Amino acid sequence: MSLRSRLLLSYILVVAAFLLVIVFAAIVLLRDNPLQTRLLAQRLEFEASLMARLSRNAIQNGAQPDRLITRLQNQRDAANDTRLLFVDGTSGSVLADTADKLVGQNLFELSGGQSEGLRLEGELEIGGERWLYAAAPIEIGQRRGILAVTTAPQPQTPLLRDPVFLVLMRPLLIAAAIALTLASILAVIVARSIAKPIQHVAGAANAIAAGDVQQTAPVEGPGEVRELATSFNTMADRVRASQQSQRDFLANVSHELKTPLTSIRGFAQAIADGAAGDSESICKSASIIREESERMARMVSELLDLSRIETGQLAMRRASVRVGDVLRSCVERQSLRARSATVSLTIDAPGDLPSIQGDGDRLAQVFANLIDNAIKHTPAGGKVSVSARSMTGSSVVRRGKQWPGGIEIGVTDTGAGIPPEDLSRIFERFYQVDKSRARSASGGSLGLGLAIAKEIVTAHGGSIHAESVTGLGTKFVVRLPIERG
Repeated sequence: MSLRSRLLLSYILVVAAFLLVIVFAAIVLLRDNPLQTRLLAQRLEFEASLMARLSRNAIQNGAQPDRLITRLQNQRDAANDTRLLFVDGTSGSVLADTADKLVGQNLFELSGGQSEGLRLEGELEIGGERWLYAAAPIEIGQRRGILAVTTAPQPQTPLLRDPVFLVLMRPLLIAAAIALTLASILAVIVARSIAKPIQHVAGAANAIAAGDVQQTAPVEGPGEVRELATSFNTMADRVRASQQSQRDFLANVSHELKTPLTSIRGFAQAIADGAAGDSESICKSASIIREESERMARMVSELLDLSRIETGQLAMRRASVRVGDVLRSCVERQSLRARSATVSLTIDAPGDLPSIQGDGDRLAQVFANLIDNAIKHTPAGGKVSVSARSMTGSSVVRRGKQWPGGIEIGVTDTGAGIPPEDLSRIFERFYQVDKSRARSASGGSLGLGLAIAKEIVTAHGGSIHAESVTGLGTKFVVRLPIERG
């Protein structure tokens, strides 16, 4: 069953159940409704007064109560369910009864033992049953008499035959039918407004599954459905970005492998054909083959490391790391290269920096990569500075936990800087800024170092970003928490 059909059926069932509850409550209330009893008493009172007026002339002419009551019964509607009683007003003795059951009995006793007489309206206990009655005074010869009209109360009358019930239930049923019709129409509209946008999302999902990754879902319908469509479109954007990244990755790997393979094949062919005749040419060709093969091995190793980090297969050690010592060691190892490039390399790392929990070797790999890039892209006479400072804890919640405090590391150079359009992509695999960060023909950067650095920092629960002004330089900022999540 479709979602629209389920929604429509649920709305109709809810409305129908609500109407059934109303009808049931009305039936229960009408069975012992004071209004119904009052209406019945008024009808009996009117009928008693009418019967008394009709019988006065006949009694004055000497008619006996039993003959008179028979005549009155014949004049009444045959479908009338009331009965007539002539009662001696002094003794309470029943003189005549249309049902011939109470003749000779004392009606005063039946009505509760009232010695002072019978009230003009009330209840009677006849044969263990409760009866309603209305009475009218009338003279029977020299005696004071009473003409009473009685009927069984409503609980003994079939509910579906009761006129009060029929009068009240008919408009109630009509209103219920109208309400059910309107509710069904509204249910169709609401179900359509909910189901249609979801169907659009489902259609877009099927199209993406079939290969059309450009599909998007229209953002429409109720708030929750709009949120679903927005989330779906965000997912679709990420799928498209992932596919594009995979295509770019394959293209970059193919390009990166093609260059060294071409060199290796060319120089190997030269050696095999004897084109490199003397020993010096052979040694040079072999050296190039070795460099290019090392470059390929380095690229494969970095790709494997990046893949293991992303998939969680490369576990980071958890040990106490003194970040200041790691930074000073990295700067010391890069100092000779900085002097060769005529670049000033300085470090500002206080000795009281707190220790963090992490993998010291992997963090050293991050810092070494950042320092190496900074030296590489800083012109002669420029400056590269490495700094570190403590960060106190705050009430800021990061990834569901309060930030416990940590260390901020900065690596700043005075190079050409990174253009704004390239700044957001420098952590992508193989991405390089062609103008300011072009790699050398061999042995240069492969465009994987920053991608690996970001994954290592993220695995430590930290963050890394770059700030750059074209022509002034670039600063990489790494933030590491004291405790790794």
